[in-house]
Amino acid sequence: MMLFHFPFMLPALVICLILAGIHTYFGYHIVQRGVIFVDLSLSQIAALGASVALILGWGDEAPLKAFCVSLGFTFGGAVLFAFLRRSQKVVPMEALIGITYAGAIALSLLVLEKSATGTEHIKEMLVGTILTVSWHDVVQLGVLVFAVGAVHFVTRKKLFLVSEQPQEAEKRGVRIWWWDVIFYATFGLAVTSSVKVAGVLLVFSLLIIPAVSAMICVAGTTRRVVFGWLFGIAGCVAGLEASLRFDCAAGPSIITTLLALLILSALVTALMKRRPKTTLSVRR
Repeated sequence: MMLFHFPFMLPALVICLILAGIHTYFGYHIVQRGVIFVDLSLSQIAALGASVALILGWGDEAPLKAFCVSLGFTFGGAVLFAFLRRSQKVVPMEALIGITYAGAIALSLLVLEKSATGTEHIKEMLVGTILTVSWHDVVQLGVLVFAVGAVHFVTRKKLFLVSEQPQEAEKRGVRIWWWDVIFYATFGLAVTSSVKVAGVLLVFSLLIIPAVSAMICVAGTTRRVVFGWLFGIAGCVAGLEASLRFDCAAGPSIITTLLALLILSALVTALMKRRPKTTLSVRR
């Protein structure tokens, strides 16, 4: 594979594997909750925070300040989404999430219009700069994802219960709003760090496509999470390889590869489900 012949591709590969691992896990929760576009919306809120930091002069010159501003915006969005669950009996939560996304992207574009390099930053906001990451970026993201993973491992029973069986959780007296805040806050922390290197579109794709494919192909929580991880890793490796061979942008190449794998896995699963019926009809 050409991927392993270029040293600058190795940090990008490791970053992709980290992103695939954490976002596939979050993707399972998001699909179970039925709030598919919450990641796209939260990613855009993080991008809005980064845009504001850029206008304040805290871009590449002050990365820690820029991260804190972006994280502050994302945490605000996390609390908002936890609160919106209470309103979904009146208005579907997906509609409210869509409105939030539209508002966040509109504000991002307005803010970036004030920057001399606004067009370039808009492109980075969407597709990221994954091929320029360093090993320092890998370590930073890895530590943060490990911390988020540790929180979710400790609280996994309550979080899975709230995501998969919210009515049962309510019957047991679980404080759903509080656990929603924990979920969206940790999710927002992962998203804020991911958007900077991967962009809004790739982060959204890694969240949704492996999780949807897992739900189509296998049953059971553990099997779906593991399948999603393997699916995401395969998509990232194949996508980066394709970007090298065809001289294409890394982010769009990975997204296209994930879509191709989703279609392929869905077709294979459909064919496998039909085979027993065909065999049975022949015997008769």
